[in-house]
Amino acid sequence: MNTTHHSPGRSFARLDNGWPDSYAWAIEQMPCPAYCCAHDGAVIHRNAAATRIWGETQTSVAASRWDGFAALRDLDGSIIDKDASPAAQAAAGEHPAPTELLALCQDGQLRRVVIHAKPVFDAAGAIMGALCCLTDVSEKRRLQERVQDAASAREDFLTMLAHELRNPLAPIMNVAGCLQRPNADPAVARMAAVVQRQTRQLARFITDLLDASRVDCLCELPVAPRTCTKDDILTLALDAVEPEVRARRQRVVVEVDDPGAGLCCDPERVAQALGNVLCNASAFTPDGEEICLRMEVEGDSLHVEVADRGAGIAPEDLPHVFDPFERRAVAPGRAPVGAGLGLTIAKGVCEAHGGSIQVCSPGLGQGTTVSLALPVAVDSA
Repeated sequence: MNTTHHSPGRSFARLDNGWPDSYAWAIEQMPCPAYCCAHDGAVIHRNAAATRIWGETQTSVAASRWDGFAALRDLDGSIIDKDASPAAQAAAGEHPAPTELLALCQDGQLRRVVIHAKPVFDAAGAIMGALCCLTDVSEKRRLQERVQDAASAREDFLTMLAHELRNPLAPIMNVAGCLQRPNADPAVARMAAVVQRQTRQLARFITDLLDASRVDCLCELPVAPRTCTKDDILTLALDAVEPEVRARRQRVVVEVDDPGAGLCCDPERVAQALGNVLCNASAFTPDGEEICLRMEVEGDSLHVEVADRGAGIAPEDLPHVFDPFERRAVAPGRAPVGAGLGLTIAKGVCEAHGGSIQVCSPGLGQGTTVSLALPVAVDSA
């Protein structure tokens, strides 16, 4: 015989199985699959969404224990005893964490679901069973796997492409070097110098492609710290940007204190980061203008600042300057250059050394300042 359960402002009939009819009403309002189980596993209430995901008819659900799935498996594919499922744990008074499982539906489909289960108590504190809801993450996981497959394919392609492009560069550089021998025709020597410069640029672009294959974990860029000097880094970085600066009749003004001061870092990587910043500054700076480069040691940190008077960066674009493959407009009359990885790689190099990089700009047409801070200085004592 039904009794009446009173709650503030509303009364609900209590069913013969002891569950308030309010649970059925609440579950029916839920957009996700939801149901209740008695302490013996019998499914008391379920909504239409639960019936659909189970792949059953309304009449057959009643015969199920703990849920309407044909079977549950862990993510490795092993069968899970229904009496050890999250619903059974909750009906035993436990509070299981949301659990992702493989669920075999009655219609034969295999779905990935997250089961949320909580124990339900009566007014006297005795356990009545479990309240459960399901989240179907099958499509989300499929999309994640496709994204991962696409990322792996991209990395494999970039690695293969960079390898194939790099192979011919060494003989090209060797031939260009031979053509610049002291008794060579001056015109031929000049053309050979052009070949060498352009080959070096191509080599840097290929390096960017290789680094792009690790673009999702640039903070883990491989670095090989060793003793070096500020002058070592400057020489490598300025050599990288020299062709662009000379072609645009620009000038890099260098301010450095104690060029021979000892550092402990990967000079090639730091020079790569600084070279990328200088190349960006050159691309954004009008022809004939100056680019200021300052380098100094404060405490145990090397501070490097590159300032230009070029195109500047709009405030809404500043948060995206380190995004990979971003190729924004450069100086007037120039097309975007490079792969859009320069600052992304520079950030990765700084973080791999335990440092940081910042980009500041007052706005469009007001120049840009890039600051690098690397804890790589060596105590002179």
